[in-house]
Amino acid sequence: MDPITNIIDLAIERRRRGPRFNGEMMQILEVSRDLICLCRAGAITAINGAGARMLGAKTTEELIGRRLAEFLIPEYGQVLELFLAGMASEDRGVPTRIIGLDRALHDIELQVYRAREIGPDATVVTGRDMSKEGKLAGAAQQTDTRFHLLVDNSMNLVCHVVAGSIRYVNKAGIALLGAVEAEQVIGLRLEDILHPDYAPLVDDIAKEGAAVPLRLLHRDGTAFDALVRATVLPATGMGPEMMVEARDITGHNRAVTALRRSNETLEMRVASRTRELAAQRNRAEEMTLVAEASRRFSESLIDTIPSPVWFKDALGRVQTCNRAFRALFGDGELKTLLPLEDTVTDAELLSGACEQAAFEAPILPPVGARVDAMVLKSAYLDEEGRPVGIIGVMTDISDRKAMERELRRLATVDPLTGAFNRRHFLATAATELERAHRYGNPLTVLMLDVDHFKSINDHHGHAVGDQALCLLVDTLRKALRDIDVVGRLGGEEFAVLLPETGMAGALVTAERLRAQVAAARVPLPDGSQTSFTISIGAAAPHGGDCSVELILAKADKALYRAKDSGRNQVCTEVIDPA
Repeated sequence: MDPITNIIDLAIERRRRGPRFNGEMMQILEVSRDLICLCRAGAITAINGAGARMLGAKTTEELIGRRLAEFLIPEYGQVLELFLAGMASEDRGVPTRIIGLDRALHDIELQVYRAREIGPDATVVTGRDMSKEGKLAGAAQQTDTRFHLLVDNSMNLVCHVVAGSIRYVNKAGIALLGAVEAEQVIGLRLEDILHPDYAPLVDDIAKEGAAVPLRLLHRDGTAFDALVRATVLPATGMGPEMMVEARDITGHNRAVTALRRSNETLEMRVASRTRELAAQRNRAEEMTLVAEASRRFSESLIDTIPSPVWFKDALGRVQTCNRAFRALFGDGELKTLLPLEDTVTDAELLSGACEQAAFEAPILPPVGARVDAMVLKSAYLDEEGRPVGIIGVMTDISDRKAMERELRRLATVDPLTGAFNRRHFLATAATELERAHRYGNPLTVLMLDVDHFKSINDHHGHAVGDQALCLLVDTLRKALRDIDVVGRLGGEEFAVLLPETGMAGALVTAERLRAQVAAARVPLPDGSQTSFTISIGAAAPHGGDCSVELILAKADKALYRAKDSGRNQVCTEVIDPA
């Protein structure tokens, strides 16, 4: 028999029977970077250090006795059956994915060998980590994709020319050549997109290596200026290849031409402007003398005005002011004495948003009492109509504001007790009720009535009755919060609005009010004292469409129940849903 044939037969038989393993083989394979483990009936009996790390274990002892199939993710069920059967091809690896004890995923290529020397159910499994190769392939593909995106989205024309014919053109190139789609350009010769005067220079463009100004053609035949550069690419056997880039410089060339023409007339313009400036200087000198005389007259005239008057420049600095201004503000900074609205209106006037502005503001001068003032301001314009300053005039309206405050107080407050009158109380209650409905906050209304008030007037006189009502309101205010509202609805009938207060809290408050009023004493003309009590009815809204009038009616109903039950007590009434 041929010796070569014997060698081949032996190799085939050795491969059929598989590699030989023994118990000491793991110590030899400890230096391997791949996973190598010995399994009996699918359970790990020995594993090298690289395999332990790949399976997420800190020591090999953590893996002894565990089934290797536990580490395969469920998608690789066929491989799982392979392990259980103890069968696998020894000729090629099986791509799988494992999850280690540290929950890390690894893509590995597994091979399973029968270890007949150790036992009939023994297998040796090797695994090579393929995660890094997969990441490198993905990164290469991502880099190639990004490169194509960069070229396709370039702002300049980029095309690939093979053997003088255009094989690729990017989006910017399609638009620059006036085409609608790439098929209108691909297949054209490079000289087809050049102006006929520049077509003979096709071969020289690549030799130049640098950007060259040329004229290109739109697909409709019109020409435009462009800066073109051709780069020779390595040959691939398809013919000479190069990459051509082009940028439209038509606008740039027009600007250069316009600049050249402007420079030609610059000297003439400079000479003309010099003569104009000389004439303006002469006129300015004449006007300076007139302006100086006018300024002195204006300052004398402004000083006679009884209202403060001032002029501020564009930087907000007071440049001129009259005697009344200096008497009011002294040397103080105007911007620290006027409200923020002064700064806002200054900005509006100087920006040209308006020509005049007015506002009312309280002024606290360094010396003297507060002054309520009306400030009127207007923009000061230069000869070209641009705002360069601000003229301000201030009028003292303290008397008018004091009268307005008094009228406002009389319109909203009961003149005897100082509580809110009926109209203002109802308006405030409507606002609070709407807020309570919007945000879902609690609210309660109390109706109060002085018990046997007529007997107080009859026995002690109306003056004592008025003192009793004033004492009642004073007691209520001291016992209530700042947000609570007290109103006199008429005669000896009062109402209290308790925002942010539910019925439970309102009853506590009502009892406190009742007790404190009962403990209060009204002085009598003879030096003695008298007292009185109140009855209270409480109602809270229920439902989104409850009105102030309905709540007051329910509270009034509860009030009369308190009176009918013996007075000097608190009763409640809850609003039913509408």
